[in-house]
Amino acid sequence: MIKAVIFDMDGVLVDSERVFIDYLAKFFEINRVLLDKEKLYYLVGTPANTDDVFVAEKLNMNIDEARKIKDQFFIDNPIRYGEILKDYVKETLDYLKKHNIKIALASSSSMKSIERALGECKIEDYFCQIVSGEMFKESKPNPEIYEYSVSRLGLDKKEIIVVEDSCYGVCSAKAAGLKVCAINDPLFNFDLSKADYKVNSLKEFIDIMKEQELC
Repeated sequence: MIKAVIFDMDGVLVDSERVFIDYLAKFFEINRVLLDKEKLYYLVGTPANTDDVFVAEKLNMNIDEARKIKDQFFIDNPIRYGEILKDYVKETLDYLKKHNIKIALASSSSMKSIERALGECKIEDYFCQIVSGEMFKESKPNPEIYEYSVSRLGLDKKEIIVVEDSCYGVCSAKAAGLKVCAINDPLFNFDLSKADYKVNSLKEFIDIMKEQELC
């Protein structure tokens, strides 16, 4: 029986990955860098420093300068998380809470971004623990973020399932020895072949939980 679900955030709970790509494309346009938006897709699910390296290369400047310019752009153009909550999120969280299943979060995003997203979406009170990739030397696909999350939950790995949406996230959770349900996004079409279950929505995730008698 499943006693805890660990959610990724971006792309699973909030549709921030699509917005991030759109914003980053606009950032490059403003800085007169022409590139195909699809070339940005590989950044989805990676830690923030990967973005910084990419921006530095494209703007031909050092990483600190690139980070400062990029961060200022996102301060001036903040992602409005409350407007991009994914479908069926609250219903999913309510279902898990009703069945006394612990709800945790493990995201590559900064803790500041996580707290703002959960707060704006008014779902922060559902989570018994929140873990950010910035807490580790390496984030996903390194399994450390999930290994740490499991140690804090105090449960056997067989009692936990992870909900992810990117190849990096799926690989991270599987390397930590966890069962994974991957939500497919046709825009990015990530390789989710290592996941135990593949769905198109959180509603389908709950359907699997019921059908497989996981809770």
